[in-house]
Amino acid sequence: MVVVAGLLALSCSGSQPSTVAVPLVTPAGPTLRDRYGDLPFLTPIDAPATVALSGGPGLGGPGLSAAAGACASCHTENHAEWAAATHASAVRDLQFIAELAKPGQPRWLCLNCHLPTLPQRAQAFTLDSRLIGGVSQVESTPNPEFDPARVAEGIGCATCHVRRDADGEGIVIGPRGTGRAPHRVRADPEALAGICVNCHSPTAADGSPIAISPELVCWFETAQEIPDAAGSGSADVASCVACHMPVVARPAADGAPDVELRRHVWMGGGIPKYYDGYLTLRSRGWESGLDVRVRDGQVTLTNVRAGHSLPTADPERFLRVEARLEVNGAVVSRDVLRIGQIWDWGDAVSGRAAHRLADTRLRGGETRVWTPALSGAGDLVVEVAHVRLTPEHAASMKAAVLDAELIALWPEAQTLLPAIDEHYPLATWIFRERHERATGSVRTWTQSELLEESRRFGALPLGAKRLSLEVE
Repeated sequence: MVVVAGLLALSCSGSQPSTVAVPLVTPAGPTLRDRYGDLPFLTPIDAPATVALSGGPGLGGPGLSAAAGACASCHTENHAEWAAATHASAVRDLQFIAELAKPGQPRWLCLNCHLPTLPQRAQAFTLDSRLIGGVSQVESTPNPEFDPARVAEGIGCATCHVRRDADGEGIVIGPRGTGRAPHRVRADPEALAGICVNCHSPTAADGSPIAISPELVCWFETAQEIPDAAGSGSADVASCVACHMPVVARPAADGAPDVELRRHVWMGGGIPKYYDGYLTLRSRGWESGLDVRVRDGQVTLTNVRAGHSLPTADPERFLRVEARLEVNGAVVSRDVLRIGQIWDWGDAVSGRAAHRLADTRLRGGETRVWTPALSGAGDLVVEVAHVRLTPEHAASMKAAVLDAELIALWPEAQTLLPAIDEHYPLATWIFRERHERATGSVRTWTQSELLEESRRFGALPLGAKRLSLEVE
């Protein structure tokens, strides 16, 4: 069986290892382990498919399923929050699937974060795979623990909460252990608090970004941005959960007494994986991390609620700040500010490695004042959008052709991709204000109004989206 571009294939025909070439930048040592060490995001998590019963294996059955749907039978509210959050759609993400369809993408690595537990992976591989002539030979074999039903859950409960105990049986890692659960539990709140960085800040052993091929650098550096926040001093990485999983008083399991635990909402930039996701953003506690003030023709932007840079994570994300003068609805003058990263994504033919050219993001606590270049007279309108995917990039993804392995990950994806802009939110509006010249009145849109407008944005044709999100 031939595996294309490193995907851990989702069919188990044959028993011989399959080998795929993945070019590396400046490889060192004979194996992947030599090159990268034993970093956690380089292999799937060894979270077994079942969790042992609290009385021990074999007492009342072989154990409880670690699938997210099984957890829902007792942890109803946690499961409902997870199902509405982006983790549950980590594979059912049109941009992600389209990126995996590009030639040369190391799917084995990307799936380690988007499909992270061993039972979700049809093929197993080892970091002892050889480097031959600067190319990693990722050797994979059929995984006997593969459960096809687990693929759709993406980043599920087991990603954080299920591990293999010393006796080889599954155990739940929780913030506390009361002894009342029907399954084994080990209290380890520190492990839970620190797991976020495995995928949200993957780095090599020396702290540098992971360069897998000339065209791909895994550049998610959120944890490194926290100590760099303006005025923050030394920040604790564990504060990820403090903001993204707020404390709530409710039962840890259905029917149990109320305790203080953390919600499973993971609110981030406010761009859901599908347009109806906007309907629940506010109820799940989302609010923008950006404060915007408009006065005397100047726009003041402050990163007030994020301890990391805005935007963080995917280096293609940016904040689009627009100021314009309007007369009777017609635009007289316009200026646009782009806040984000600019990258040269490399070239496989010449071997030029991907590298960052500029970074204008707002650090945590940073304030920036912008004076837009506007001419003429009229009502001043200032708006800010958090852009995940530009219309130009969305248009290019419409033509993506998925192979059998990608279709196995998400069978509906090939049908949805040609209309990606109708199904996949490209941006979220997070601020809009109108200053009327004649009356001096100010109209500020509420967050709920902006989210509803962001949801309706999906009905616009791609050309209209381009006009709304263009930078130059």
